Amino acid sequence: MVKSNAISAMKANRLYWLGRYEERVYMTLHLLRQCYDKMIDGDAKDYEEFWQKLDASGSYSTPDEFRLGMLYDEKNPNSIISEMNCAKDNAILLREDIMSETLSFIEMSIAHMNMCKVDKESNITLMQPITDWGLAFWGSVFQRLHNPKIISLIIIGRNVEYIDMLMRYDYPFERIKHAYDEIKNYGQSMKRLFDTVIESQLDFLLTPELYDTSNFEYKNKVLKYINQLVLV
Repeated sequence: MVKSNAISAMKANRLYWLGRYEERVYMTLHLLRQCYDKMIDGDAKDYEEFWQKLDASGSYSTPDEFRLGMLYDEKNPNSIISEMNCAKDNAILLREDIMSETLSFIEMSIAHMNMCKVDKESNITLMQPITDWGLAFWGSVFQRLHNPKIISLIIIGRNVEYIDMLMRYDYPFERIKHAYDEIKNYGQSMKRLFDTVIESQLDFLLTPELYDTSNFEYKNKVLKYINQLVLV
């Protein structure tokens, strides 16, 4: 008997957001390390703008509060622990689709964070295992999952989040374009996955001639469209 590859709308949504949250953890840690280096090497003005882009919701009065908050503050939706918990919430409900081995990398990351939190460790370098397990998570997605639609939805979510984060920090066009091309390539196998009007707008905006993250209106428009592109 051939197993159907059909995916319900609710499951598609969870797969998409699993990909987004996992990528958000990875990119937040990457950007937080850069911010941490600025905090060590300079004064508050050197990293204030970076801080605001990384965390618009937290309220931290000192660098130490910022480091601890961005790692362990469960009331802050942008903290690493909050993002990991959101990834886990989706992954648990998708266990049969992504397999327990894939889920385990998220669970190990949370266990590591809880252990560091008990010891009140704020050193960003101690978060390296989470980066490693995050990479192992993506390896498991490609190696262990066999339904191409499941893989596509997770990877599309990953790349949407990647573009969102890179745009906020003014990364070069080539990085954005590569991720956008991946979204479109993985979406080819699923009909009506994208809002075609928004897709055409992004096709127009994401060109070398127009790409300009110093233009506030342009950046906000691309961020708005990329977050509305996928219909799940």
